Amino acid sequence: MTPPQEFDFVIVGGGLQGCLLAHALHHHCADAHVLLVERRDDLCGNHTWSFHESDIPAACRVWFDPLVVHRWPSYLVKFPGFTRRLHIPYATITSDRLRDATMSLALSEGATSRNGSMVIRCSSECDIVLSHAICIDGERPISCKVIVDCRGQTATHAALRGVGYQTFVGHEFKTQNSWPTSEPTVMDVRVDQTQGFEFLYELPLQSHGVLLEYTRFHEDPNCDISRAKQLISERLHEANIGSAELVRTERGCLPMPYEAQAPSRELPVAGGYAGGWYHAATGYSMPLAVRFAHIVATSRPERINAALSAAASSDAWRRGFARFLNRLLFCLVKPGHRWKIFRRFYQVLPEERIARFYAHHFTWTDAVRIVVGRPPTGLAPMQFLRSLTSPKRRPSP
Repeated sequence: MTPPQEFDFVIVGGGLQGCLLAHALHHHCADAHVLLVERRDDLCGNHTWSFHESDIPAACRVWFDPLVVHRWPSYLVKFPGFTRRLHIPYATITSDRLRDATMSLALSEGATSRNGSMVIRCSSECDIVLSHAICIDGERPISCKVIVDCRGQTATHAALRGVGYQTFVGHEFKTQNSWPTSEPTVMDVRVDQTQGFEFLYELPLQSHGVLLEYTRFHEDPNCDISRAKQLISERLHEANIGSAELVRTERGCLPMPYEAQAPSRELPVAGGYAGGWYHAATGYSMPLAVRFAHIVATSRPERINAALSAAASSDAWRRGFARFLNRLLFCLVKPGHRWKIFRRFYQVLPEERIARFYAHHFTWTDAVRIVVGRPPTGLAPMQFLRSLTSPKRRPSP
């Protein structure tokens, strides 16, 4: 039997946002015909997505929880002279798990489940030719009721303006001896900060496995491979775990804008980075990607744009505040002092405020508490006031 040539939903892009949306649609729209198109050979790339459990709305748990592969009841942050354990449950989704779970939604050609179907096409270029039609690899147009663009960033790094970057290089190891800690260290900030704000991220995946990731907040979107290798090697030596076999490597670059980014073109329904559904002050997309998927999957097709616009409008001040924090970080603080902004964040905020901030559900009082008080070293009061009117000023090294 030939698969349908008319779909209720077409998802363009099989990364985190596209695959989360596929699961939300499978749960909420049992009768829908869904097509997921990915230009690469496989879905999901090579990533580890971690998040606070409080980032995920209760209404999404039924379809989201089966994707989680690791959970921890707490995590650590470590700064020079300050260490804190946060009792905020933490969790991880891997590319392998998300890929396998998403592929399992796709049935053999023509088969149906609850009158709906999921078709996945990889290694395929997709062009959105009309508001309700796409072309795949130059074939004849395929009709659809809703097109959702989940292809990620629509602009190259060179074209972006008013933006810093969070770059990371991660190495996953299988170790000879057990890893010495059983909980994640989300920030391990070393004393030497001459490279700008940088830290190690440590994720124990099993008794004899760990992901060590070097992260840097910088104006340069390129990963510093040699620096990553140095700090990761130092941490392996400190851990005293015998030999360590490199299992895989991942790397990435997350935008951290401090000026509003104009869309590069008119988009259909757009999720993920393309649609601005990410946390500008952390670079992470999980909380807003899940929220986006839930809105699309639970709205009538003709109401999806209005529902997304309403959600984005109600969240606009949070997005603006996140950009404001980035402006402080990248424009008004010397690179060697940036780590002190984050140390202050973890020193002064209680856990419930931290959890709300990461979930992008922070309140006005949370925002005030983040910025009001004695400023950290490297951010003078006049610099703080100047940030409101001079976003393009950068501190000298």
